[in-house]
Amino acid sequence: MELKNTIIKSITAIICVVAVCLTAVSNTGKICDAKTAGATQSAADGIDADVVADDTYAGDDTAIAGDDTAVAGDDTAVAGDDTAVAGDDTAAPADDTAAGDTATTAASNNGGSTATTKAAAGNKAPTTVADIVAKYNAATAAAFNKKAPFTKSRTTVEKAYDAGVALNASKSLVYQFMGIGDDNKISKTVTAEDKDSYQKYLQASKLTASDVTKATCTQSGSNYTLTLYIKSGSSSVKEGQVVSSNNSPLDRSGLACGDNDKDYWDHKTAENVMSAIDEVPGCTKANISESYSNAVITAVVNASTGNLVSLKASFTFNFELSSVMGSKGTAQAQTTVSMTGFKF
Repeated sequence: MELKNTIIKSITAIICVVAVCLTAVSNTGKICDAKTAGATQSAADGIDADVVADDTYAGDDTAIAGDDTAVAGDDTAVAGDDTAVAGDDTAAPADDTAAGDTATTAASNNGGSTATTKAAAGNKAPTTVADIVAKYNAATAAAFNKKAPFTKSRTTVEKAYDAGVALNASKSLVYQFMGIGDDNKISKTVTAEDKDSYQKYLQASKLTASDVTKATCTQSGSNYTLTLYIKSGSSSVKEGQVVSSNNSPLDRSGLACGDNDKDYWDHKTAENVMSAIDEVPGCTKANISESYSNAVITAVVNASTGNLVSLKASFTFNFELSSVMGSKGTAQAQTTVSMTGFKF
């Protein structure tokens, strides 16, 4: 009987336990349903369903970690902003260029001054030897081609003279064909009427960078001053025969030079002197050696137009003569050439 009661009690207890479990399960389901419904509503309201559904601190920590990740994402975005700023800095030079374009456009809109702007850019002060020489060549060529009127003077001053009896007695004649002394000064106003003989007074320079030892350019107001230091040169005649003539840098510089004995040549070569004495008895087998040094040309050029304003040249030359009327001698002189008042 006790066993039966025990069994009955056990079965009753089991039934009670099962009932309790079923009730618990039922209630748990209702709680889960409630939480699920609440989470669904929260999601609809824009709230993280996982965060709402999870009441544990671990979930909160996860949410915080998620927030940290979002911050990291924000930091990345800031880095992106920094990159964008760097891009803006890079764009600054391009903006400067654009400003130059705007200036050019503005110049174009202001009475067509773009041509003036381009001309100014095209006449930028030369800095290299080659550019300075080219600027000088262009200036002399412009004057020569346009036959621009100007005033010219040339003076040659004696520095030394040492000769034998015959040449010493003929000093004035020797100086005449060398252009030395006050009596042989040249002064000429070149006008439009001289266009057919312009080469007697100025020629177009054909200098190269290798013809000068140094070249400088300075600017004063609207003009450039070009200074060219011309390499030394020489010419000679052997036993009355021309060995070399008009082949030195000075002869290519725009100064007047040429064949035969002419008083208008600025640089007299050995051939020029020979032309003056080749018919004089006792001179047909002459030996003549000519050389020059310290040649400097200074040209003032308008920076905008490239036209010559003035030109000055100076150089020292030496002559050695032998087998001339049974005599020999040496002469040294300094020549200065000045050209001013060019009119274009």
